[in-house]
Amino acid sequence: MNLFRYVYRFPPIEIILLLCVAFQVISGIALVLKKGFSKQPLYVIMQVLSGLYLSFFMIYHVRAVILARYQWNMNTDFYFAAGVANHYPSKLFFIPYYTLSLVSVFIHISCAHYLKRIEKLNSIADAANDAVSKKKYKKEATAICIAGAVITFLIMISFSGVLYRI
Repeated sequence: MNLFRYVYRFPPIEIILLLCVAFQVISGIALVLKKGFSKQPLYVIMQVLSGLYLSFFMIYHVRAVILARYQWNMNTDFYFAAGVANHYPSKLFFIPYYTLSLVSVFIHISCAHYLKRIEKLNSIADAANDAVSKKKYKKEATAICIAGAVITFLIMISFSGVLYRI
């Protein structure tokens, strides 16, 4: 992390990264407003809801990091994030906040994967394999979510000081 700080904290790179975050948030919200998500399949609704939470998370997370670095003069390392997950009462908010952000990432990826696989299947005119393929794609999406749950669990017990003292 110390090595990469020279790269991502270089002002032109930092501005580009912040613009990328802003683009993701704005384009995602614009897509939701344009397409809507009522009367959509469950995987579309899950993708929209996870994306909206990620937008919320990114806005507040980036704001907190910027404030910590430039206004409060704090080091925004692992201990900055883990600190709030270890002190009562802040951990009552931050553990679910971080957990839901990680779960949302994997749900979002899983739904996007499933959607792309279905789009590819629909472009092929082979109706005989549709049911088998859709079942396979659901298993792939489920595997992504299960891997995400395991990774989320490991990250959160690390943040919470279960594996070692923070």
